[in-house]
Amino acid sequence: MAGLDCVVVGYNEGDFEAYRVMSERAGPMSPEYQIFRKEHLSVDGRPLPWMDAFSTVRNKITGRDDRYHVGEVFNLAALYLTSFLRRHGMTAEPVSLFSAERDRLVELLAERPAVVAITTTFYVNVLPVLPIVEMVREHSPGSRIVIGGPLIDNLCRDGITDTAQDLFFTMGADLYVQESQGESALVQLVRAVRDGQDVTRVANVIHCPDGTWELTRRRPEANSLDEGSIDWAGFSPGLVGPTAQIRTARSCAFKCSFCDYPSRAGALTTASVETVRKELRALAEHGVRNVVFVDDTFNVPPKRFKEICRMMIEEDLGLHWYSYFRCSNARDEEAFDLAAQSGCSGVFLGIESGDTEVLGNMHKLAQDSQYRQGIERLNERGITSFASIIVGFPGETERSVQNTVDFLNESRPTFWRAQAWWANPRSPVYRNRELYGIEGEGYTWSHTSMTSSEAAALTDSMFERVTESVWLPLYDFDFWSLPYLEGKGVTVEQLTPMLRISQRIMAARDGGRPEEARLLPQLWREFEAAVAAVDPEPSRFRF
Repeated sequence: MAGLDCVVVGYNEGDFEAYRVMSERAGPMSPEYQIFRKEHLSVDGRPLPWMDAFSTVRNKITGRDDRYHVGEVFNLAALYLTSFLRRHGMTAEPVSLFSAERDRLVELLAERPAVVAITTTFYVNVLPVLPIVEMVREHSPGSRIVIGGPLIDNLCRDGITDTAQDLFFTMGADLYVQESQGESALVQLVRAVRDGQDVTRVANVIHCPDGTWELTRRRPEANSLDEGSIDWAGFSPGLVGPTAQIRTARSCAFKCSFCDYPSRAGALTTASVETVRKELRALAEHGVRNVVFVDDTFNVPPKRFKEICRMMIEEDLGLHWYSYFRCSNARDEEAFDLAAQSGCSGVFLGIESGDTEVLGNMHKLAQDSQYRQGIERLNERGITSFASIIVGFPGETERSVQNTVDFLNESRPTFWRAQAWWANPRSPVYRNRELYGIEGEGYTWSHTSMTSSEAAALTDSMFERVTESVWLPLYDFDFWSLPYLEGKGVTVEQLTPMLRISQRIMAARDGGRPEEARLLPQLWREFEAAVAAVDPEPSRFRF
């Protein structure tokens, strides 16, 4: 592959053992430790994230070395940037999951690419970047390393502070892109490096001319989603697989007070229905069976959502789809009917709370009754639903948490998960921190009605009190593993018993009651039997 201009590296999951140590150091009453306990199982005495535990048990049965991982669904940012570069005349190749595709990355680095671009879509700290940079330096020292995405944007929200300076040196890249979009900057950077031009003439680039990181001129990007749609024909069916992600919109139309994403991403921007049609046709031709729409609120605006559903019904491509979904904006039966008829298999519901006062503080612009009605309509149509819950937002009390427990048990979404509020100092609620008495940030905080340790304890209590919906783990699993596993041949109906047993194992293991702990051997045998009852296709990754 002579003349490779750029390699785009998608995601590095990090080290689970390091994550365990970090969680335990945070303390037994911390949200970090509470979250860790509820997303792992121990196999032969070794804590593993749920999907690795599943893989290990399967391998004992089959004798194979499969590693099932949601990263088999190719990282969308890596595909999008690769396609964008190619549209602008560059040669580029993507890597989806760093930890599982080291050999592929080494092969690509052997071509001495001019630039290696590292995306940071899911990172909250710099640690996942470090081994990627180290590998690039080892195998292709002449390549220029460029890091961009949300991590860099977040680090620089207050300018290039002393902390940001230190972290840029720690990461070890040559250049950084500070822009919520950034794809145009990457094209210009790759072209400049390839052609030996001055990279400082490119806007939105952080460089280090004399021992201090400096930003070139700022120029907000407004890249067209239609013009930048992915050219799926450029990627082999084997690379894409049976499940693929697609983006049809950028940003979010709402301004929930716990989230700063709309302020970073700008106004809601959408692709045309015809662009979506073109991409879906290409995916179907590749043999894709499950499509994940990653738009923050796929069914907003409602009129456009119905148009897309009607288009999918008209095309009849045999695709099943999954998305984020806002119940309060699906206002009539037709919206749910069209979703079901067009192939909707599952939706992620950002419910956040079942308490009216807390929802008001969040500026969710939704009522408990709208959520209940929406979940009922989804259940009637056999559409899998996942309710994501935040515990401890300002205004939260034991009573409001009980209201959320009652909501989940009465409305019965298929799956649910709760975790303590992560106090984002850039979120709108922080503008009113004096009103709520907010102190601290991240997972260490307090306000007038709760502390983070209390939120962690209440989340633990919910784990046992919510009985009519099934808990989903988070680490390398989450809702988006459902379409991945569906593509492997494991249905929601087959997965649900495994997750129910897993929840009982965690409760018995962590409950501190000897009579429950004695149940663990039997529960583990039930889990192994449930895993043995499914027959997923072999994984693309190996341990």
